Amino acid sequence: MGTNQTSPVMQGLKSFWQRPEGNVGKVILVLAAIAAGYGFFQILPFLIVLAANTLYLAVLIAALLAFLYIVTNHRVVTLAKLVFQSVMRYLTGLFIELDPIGILKNYIAEMKKNLAVMDEQLGNLNGSIRTLQNQLDANQKEAEHSIALANQADKKMAAGNLSPLDQQQYLSAKVTNQRHAASLLNINKSLTDLRDKLQVLYNQLIRWRATAEFQVTDKENRVSEEEMRRKALKKAYSVFQAAKKIFRGDPVANQIYDQTLEYLADDAGQMLGEMEDFNRLANKLMTNMDLETGAVNDEAMKQLNEFQQKLMPAAPTAAAAASSGQAAAPAAKDDFSDLMH
Repeated sequence: MGTNQTSPVMQGLKSFWQRPEGNVGKVILVLAAIAAGYGFFQILPFLIVLAANTLYLAVLIAALLAFLYIVTNHRVVTLAKLVFQSVMRYLTGLFIELDPIGILKNYIAEMKKNLAVMDEQLGNLNGSIRTLQNQLDANQKEAEHSIALANQADKKMAAGNLSPLDQQQYLSAKVTNQRHAASLLNINKSLTDLRDKLQVLYNQLIRWRATAEFQVTDKENRVSEEEMRRKALKKAYSVFQAAKKIFRGDPVANQIYDQTLEYLADDAGQMLGEMEDFNRLANKLMTNMDLETGAVNDEAMKQLNEFQQKLMPAAPTAAAAASSGQAAAPAAKDDFSDLMH
C-alpha cells in the first residue's frame, strides 16, 4: 500500500529526452548554449562599457544629490555666506588701509558720473516735454482748422439752394470735422495732463539735481581737505617714526647692534689674550736666548783662555821679556781682548 508501482502501460512509454525528437532537442540546446556563449562574448565589451557608464552615472547622480543637499541646506548656505562676507570684509579693510583717499576719490567720481547721467536724463525729459508741447500746439491748430471747416459747412447749409446730395455731403463734412476736432481736443486734454505732470516732475528733479550737485561739491571739498590733512599727517608721522626708531630702536637692529658689540668685545678680548700669551712666550724665549747667549759667551771665554794657556809655553821670548821689561804680556792680552770684542 505504501509503494508506488508503475503500471505496465507507463513502463512501456519513453520520456521526451529518450525519443528521437529529444535527441534533436539536446543538440539544439547545446547549439543554442554555444550560440548564447558566443553572443555573450561578443557583447561583453558593450556590457562592460554599459556597466562602467552606469557606475559613472550613479556617481554623478550621487555627487549631484550631495551638491543639491549642500546648496539647499540652510546652515551650510548661512555658513558659506558668513565666510564670504568675512573674507570680503577683510579684503576691503586691507584695501581701505592701503589707499583710503583713492577710495574716496573713486566714490566722488562715481557720484559725478551719476550726476552726469542725471543731467542727460533731465535733458531727455525736457525734450519729451517740448515734444508734447509741440504736439499739443499742432493738435490745437488742427482742431481749430477742423472746427473752422465744420462752421464753413454749416454756413453753406444755412445759405440754402443746395441739392440733397450737396446737403448730405456738407453735413457729412461738418460731422467729420467736428468729430476730428473733438478727438484732437480730448487727446490734447490727456497730453496736457501728462505734460503738466512731467513739468512738475522736471521742476522737482531740477531741485534734486541742485541738491545732488551741492552734495557732490561738499563731499569733494571734504575729500580734498582729508587728502591735505593726510599728506601733512603722513609727513609728521614719518618724522615721528624716525624719532621713535631713534629712541626705541628697531628690535632686530637692536639685537644686531648688541650682538655686534658682544662680538667686538669677544674679538678684542681674544686678540688681547693672544697678544698676552705671545708676550709671555716671547719673554720666555728672550730669557732663554739671553741665557744661551751668556752660556755661549762663557764657553767661548773658557775656550779662548784654554787656547791662551796652550800658546804661553811656546813663547819663551815673551816670558823673558816679561821678566826684564814687563811689556810683551799686556800687548798679547790686548790682542785677545780685541778678538773677544
